[in-house]
Amino acid sequence: MQGKRRRTSIAANSFGIALAAFAVACALIGISSFQYYHQLQNTIRDESSGYLQEIARRTGDNVNRIISDNYANLYTIAAIVEKSDTSSYDSISILTEKQKRYWGFEDLVFINEDGKAYNSSGNPIVLNNDDTFTTAIVERRTSISNTQMVDGKERILLSVPLDGLDIAGESMVAIATSFNPSSFDQTLAMESFDGEATSCIIDKNGTVVVRPSNSSGIDTGYNVLTTISDATMEEGDSVEAMKSAMQSDLNGQIAFSVDNKRYYAVYTPVNPENWYLLTFVPSSTVNARSDMLLDMTIMLCGLVTLVSAGLIAFVLFTTSRNKRRLEHLAFVDDVTGGNTVEKFFEIAQDSLSSSSAPQYALAYSNIEKFKVLNDQYGEDDCDDMLRMLYAVIGDNLRDGEAIGRQAADNFVVLVEYEGEVAMRERIATWYASGEQFVAVEPPVWALPVVEFGIFVIDDVNLPFSQMIDRAKLALRECQKALNSKVRYSIYDDAVRHRLLREKELEDKMETALTSGEFQVYLQPKYHLPDRTIGGAEALTRWQSGPEGLIYPDEFIPLFERNGFVVQLDLWVFEEVCRRLRAWIDEGLEPVKVSVNCSRVHLRNANFLGEYCAIARRHRIPRGLVEIELTESVVMEDSQRFISIIDSIHEAGFCCSVDDFGSGYSSLNMIQALPVDTMKLDKIFFRDDEGGDAQRMASVVKSIIGLAKSLSMETVAEGVEKPEQVDMLERFGCDYVQGYVFAEPMPISDFERLAFGKEGGV
Repeated sequence: MQGKRRRTSIAANSFGIALAAFAVACALIGISSFQYYHQLQNTIRDESSGYLQEIARRTGDNVNRIISDNYANLYTIAAIVEKSDTSSYDSISILTEKQKRYWGFEDLVFINEDGKAYNSSGNPIVLNNDDTFTTAIVERRTSISNTQMVDGKERILLSVPLDGLDIAGESMVAIATSFNPSSFDQTLAMESFDGEATSCIIDKNGTVVVRPSNSSGIDTGYNVLTTISDATMEEGDSVEAMKSAMQSDLNGQIAFSVDNKRYYAVYTPVNPENWYLLTFVPSSTVNARSDMLLDMTIMLCGLVTLVSAGLIAFVLFTTSRNKRRLEHLAFVDDVTGGNTVEKFFEIAQDSLSSSSAPQYALAYSNIEKFKVLNDQYGEDDCDDMLRMLYAVIGDNLRDGEAIGRQAADNFVVLVEYEGEVAMRERIATWYASGEQFVAVEPPVWALPVVEFGIFVIDDVNLPFSQMIDRAKLALRECQKALNSKVRYSIYDDAVRHRLLREKELEDKMETALTSGEFQVYLQPKYHLPDRTIGGAEALTRWQSGPEGLIYPDEFIPLFERNGFVVQLDLWVFEEVCRRLRAWIDEGLEPVKVSVNCSRVHLRNANFLGEYCAIARRHRIPRGLVEIELTESVVMEDSQRFISIIDSIHEAGFCCSVDDFGSGYSSLNMIQALPVDTMKLDKIFFRDDEGGDAQRMASVVKSIIGLAKSLSMETVAEGVEKPEQVDMLERFGCDYVQGYVFAEPMPISDFERLAFGKEGGV
């Protein structure tokens, strides 16, 4: 397969050289087009952004100047009116007529505290004021209105406050002037764009305040933003982004197309605060200079053609060589010499897209402990191992199947799926080929342990990344072994649902801890033979608000994996210390409470420091607390954990081995562990475990006897039947913990049971 690709590459190269003359012309066109496109893009960007913004800014400055001048003139009139000794419309009319003629105002309007308006002759005027304008009048601020009808004409009102002016017995709070929106026409007209530009003034909501002075261009309608919302926006531009920018008093520019015509829209804030100048310019008008640049570029291309004719052959050769290098980098794996994952995707997509495609599966392979093998044999020998694995799988693939290396020791394989039995046979074939491979020239390494996660493709449109993720998820489930070297597992949707559930719990766990959803329950330990409460074990329950009780077997394994169990254990320990302190302060005789210590804590050599700090903070006698380590933790590294147990004792705490008998306990090992208490696992007391009850009783008796000889106390957990209690009493067991006496319970219930208290501490 690799040789075929090489032959194809050589043939393609020869064909390309034979057509060099044609390629020269194509290369020239490509180079010229690229340069033209590059120059054109820069020109459009520079002109449309810089030039348009500058023109819009200058026009906006002119609008601001007109409004500012009118405000200044109106303030002058207001001062004259306030200082005049006038109280009737007759005298006001004479005074204002002079001012109107002098300043060129159309009319002057007086507005009282109720918002009623009168012209200078005292005739009432109906205003449909917008909220901003009305509010400004009441609050004695300057204001300018949107376009509204005044005496049947479209007008804009500009007002300034009055202070102490009474006319005809009414207190006037503002004086306003009205002017025709068309007074902005000359300012909004843009000669720079040959009359093709359209400018208007809008408010921040898009409502048109001053309509365009020319009829060409875009029909703005009543609300510009609504009008252009149906236009085709260029990538990265949107009406919503424009609205957001305007609400923040920012200027900007967007590009869009209407009726196959492309426009730039430039918006810049003007006075008052609620107004924006909006200018539409056809891109064809803006890009006139770019068209000129195009003509110059074409001329230059002709010149370059003459000069570069002798260089094209070399350029073609170099380009072809670089292309082959890039294809090699993209599609040929540097370790195996086979397909990269990108090439695999390309082949697999073709296979899955075929109308006659069979049922396929995606297999994801992983070499167990590959990092250890790298350290043991070295990178070069492990690369040989990867090449072997690629070869034995690749040589046994059918038409339409494919393999590619994703990363490190992981391969992805597209393989026909004809059921699990057939899949096992395919994997077995790969393994047999591997055995033959190493038998011919034995390498320094033995065949590694390889595991395959298999996802049966039921949706060919699913992205390959998701297919690979699901095949990886299968590896996390219980795997089936073909032999001691090969394992596999097939993806099931239940895996995904479980992971989604774990993600849901992870998202809630921090908040749950701080909001008090976790609760400490205590399960009593009954002392034998008097069968009274002699201790307790602290357990955790999660009382979720939305879904109720979440059991520990659902969240504790998850917290063990993500490390959150460290926070949870310390929180439980603090709650236990707080409760012990309360019992002591009330004069009660406290019982010893055992707390679980996860193996995750033990990764930190100084983990006991936090436990000691909490105990000191609550002034707890250390002997009242027993730290429980599970049997599996103790058995992982006995020498290390002996030192940990010694550290626990040095800190003043008691120590116990939990779940003894649940794993592969060694009685000889137990003799070397200086723990205070041995807890027999509930497996010894289950009827459904099968086996000879008498033999099981003998084992329990032997363990209790051994513990006694080592001065250890014994606790039997998970005991549910009275006859089991009688048996344990005969054998000399110290404590019984189980439903036969009491189930785990809230602390207040435990206090009532142990101390006869009502309501708890």
